[in-house]
Amino acid sequence: MKRFTSLIWMGLLTGCGGLFHSDTTPVAGGLVAQHGKLQVIGRQLSDAKGVPMQLRGVSLFWINWHEENLKSSAVDFMAKNMGATVVRIPVPAFEYVKGGASWDAQMRLIASWIRSAGIYAIIDWHMEDDPNKYLESASKFWDKTSDFFAGDPHVLYEICNEPKSVDWSEIKSYAKTIIPIIRKNDSNTVIIVGTPEWSRRTTYAAADPLTVDNHGDSIKNIMYTYHGYAGTHLMADDLIGVLDKVPVFSTEWGVTEASGSGHIDWQKSRHFVDYLNQNPYQKVSWSQWSWVDKNEKSALLKPGTGGLSWNLSEVGDSCKVWIREPGQTAYPEFVPKN
Repeated sequence: MKRFTSLIWMGLLTGCGGLFHSDTTPVAGGLVAQHGKLQVIGRQLSDAKGVPMQLRGVSLFWINWHEENLKSSAVDFMAKNMGATVVRIPVPAFEYVKGGASWDAQMRLIASWIRSAGIYAIIDWHMEDDPNKYLESASKFWDKTSDFFAGDPHVLYEICNEPKSVDWSEIKSYAKTIIPIIRKNDSNTVIIVGTPEWSRRTTYAAADPLTVDNHGDSIKNIMYTYHGYAGTHLMADDLIGVLDKVPVFSTEWGVTEASGSGHIDWQKSRHFVDYLNQNPYQKVSWSQWSWVDKNEKSALLKPGTGGLSWNLSEVGDSCKVWIREPGQTAYPEFVPKN
């Protein structure tokens, strides 16, 4: 695979604050400068002052593929043209286990672009398997990542993208191992935990949430993942009995079938984004899959246009509308229903 290693290392030296730590100073006038480091209060993602927040944005495609779409100008377009307040960076676990240094560097470079845009970044350990399969590499990744970004108000950590063929107790075991590794370096960054069946079964977390880690310490600033694809899944109906119990972040969702192509269900997608914003229990943040010019229906870019002028597809245009439509990111008047 063609890699842009020299560019990455140059970016680390000039854009990330250095080789050993990120730049924690928000860009003046940016969203992060306005709202600071995020926290979870009750079920609600909130800003540093406790004001409820709903982030709406874009998930990148796996960063090991379609690298022509990974440019600082792309992040600027997401933030300025689309109005994105969060961008998700999927770091491929199955590639990371073969050697992590280049992936660390690429992830940190992209995070520096997101910082420069003044918005929030989700660092995603992107795997589709039993997360314990990669436990050793995941432990190293999260130790290095949380040390590098400690105190950085721009980031959130998604510790296992889509667990599958594994029950909730085993995901909890993984989380209870990873969370103390992160907390050793970074005491309060929001951590997002995957749920069973490709992170669709958030109901398991609602019934049996994490309370303490393997060290017996109380767990705080934790959210749970919901992933859904409107052409395949129930979407809003999957979250019945969940949002009144635990904090949720829909870090990946799409308008198509779960394959990324097939039938587009516009009606269910419209209802889903409305429900995430308008349900009485919490303002649910989201990032839509995915920023890529691949010839598949979920792609936010027109096929073959990546790296050029960032031409949005029909799906990308709808994503832009849904990001901007509510007209606000902070909701000071919102009081979650008990």
